[in-house]
Amino acid sequence: MIGDLQGGSFPDTAKMRLKNLGFNSGWTEKTKTNPDDHRPRHDFFETKGPFSDLGVSGQLELTFYNDRLMEAQFTPNESEHYFRLLSERLGKLPEAPGKPKRISAEVSLSYYRDADGSVRFLWDYLPVSKEWKDWARKYSFVFQSNSNRNS
Repeated sequence: MIGDLQGGSFPDTAKMRLKNLGFNSGWTEKTKTNPDDHRPRHDFFETKGPFSDLGVSGQLELTFYNDRLMEAQFTPNESEHYFRLLSERLGKLPEAPGKPKRISAEVSLSYYRDADGSVRFLWDYLPVSKEWKDWARKYSFVFQSNSNRNS
């Protein structure tokens, strides 16, 4: 993924990697759990902070699903410059935002343009992402069906 972070890694491993890269301050963390939920575990941990990739500074947000790195989202301060550098490193990126480019067997990369003109680059670790999508497909429908019956 980005900055030598490994998809599927544990939060402590990612934090140690960030610290080794010199990004150990200014980070915020948020945990989303629902211990009263009767469905199988589906916890999210997010951490966000200052980061630099390919010499371009910005904000990095990491999302962990059940303690494994699922997504890394980077919003560079110089998005056009970063886009060019990333294209040089990974090959031509899709011209249309939101179109994923497979950059390895287990990682895809896409980007999105926000209304304020900023660009977010999203690395998706496919094995963990698939687990989350499968969970949502299986248990969200069951939950909605049960909710509708109780209404």
